[in-house]
Amino acid sequence: MRAEIAGAGFAGLTLATALAQRGWSVRVHERAAQPRGGGAGIFLWENGLRTLAALGIEDEVLARSHSAAAWEERDHEGADIGRRPFPLPGGLRMVTMTRHDLYAPLLGAARAAGVELRTGSTVVGADPLGALLTRDARWPADVVIGADGINSRVRDALGLIRKRETFPELTIVRFTVPLASAPGHDGQWRNYVDHWNLADRRRVMFVPCNDDDLYLLLAARADDLAATARPLDSTVWCRSFPLLEPVLRELPDAPHADLYESIEVDAWSKGRVALAGDAAHAMPPTIGQGAGTAMTNALALALALDADAVATASGGATFDPRPALVGWEAAERPVTDATQATSVGRLANLFPTPGERRDSWGPRPLEAAGR
Repeated sequence: MRAEIAGAGFAGLTLATALAQRGWSVRVHERAAQPRGGGAGIFLWENGLRTLAALGIEDEVLARSHSAAAWEERDHEGADIGRRPFPLPGGLRMVTMTRHDLYAPLLGAARAAGVELRTGSTVVGADPLGALLTRDARWPADVVIGADGINSRVRDALGLIRKRETFPELTIVRFTVPLASAPGHDGQWRNYVDHWNLADRRRVMFVPCNDDDLYLLLAARADDLAATARPLDSTVWCRSFPLLEPVLRELPDAPHADLYESIEVDAWSKGRVALAGDAAHAMPPTIGQGAGTAMTNALALALALDADAVATASGGATFDPRPALVGWEAAERPVTDATQATSVGRLANLFPTPGERRDSWGPRPLEAAGR
């Protein structure tokens, strides 16, 4: 069986690796000249970790990750607001790492499994009869996957998008700094900590990723011109969070900026073409499930396709991926839709009021986390 995949992101590489490990011929098309993880830090819940285990790379990723004892909520002076210990009930884990330290093992696993990676390949669409379309060629396959991100050309060529929502009222910037610059980095500040200045309506999320890297997320309202000016003004943020001055006094000139968005589609597939990851169900990262959900669904897709292909071959029939694609969506979409809805819903409470109940704060896993 042959699969042509658009996009060498987390979903695309997960799917490619899982299929190749089962004997499929897989080619991944990546627009960039070199595959790269990019970004800053990332959260993975239990579902993402189980996906890594299924690919055989969980230990490699965990070796360059951080598992905190708790998620803390504190005000701008460091006073305790709330706390959730890890693992959560049921043994659900959540760990953090840099995006590079997740991406590199995924890329290595794909290459080790025999996945062909075609870089500099610009995808322009797909044919539901079974072909990926690039700027310079047509690539027939038994199944085609559009894992080409929130701006998916595969999805848009098939006319599957139902709704694209943006949330411009927020400004989010993310970057990593050396963990050694953090106060108490040698033990006191090894938990994940959300720092809130509710009077200024600003937030700093403090996330150790490993022994070397600290992931910071700065959030403010888009109309907070002092906090969102470019380049970032470190004095503004240090005044709001004096306890964090050691890590805020030198902000990067051009940190990664996010526009939170969500994508809803009419269906995850059309004919022999399926969508995976952000192309199908992009969501704000408010509960840390974007990558984990994308990878979990990609693995489930690989398993469904391969099981159907094996059954078809044993019966001597010609492989048709459409029943597997429909069954995969029916099995996975309800949890994914609920996860996405919760991610969007949490945006309304990004800046809680001082009277907010403590137990409404901190990470809240859905059924997705335990899959």
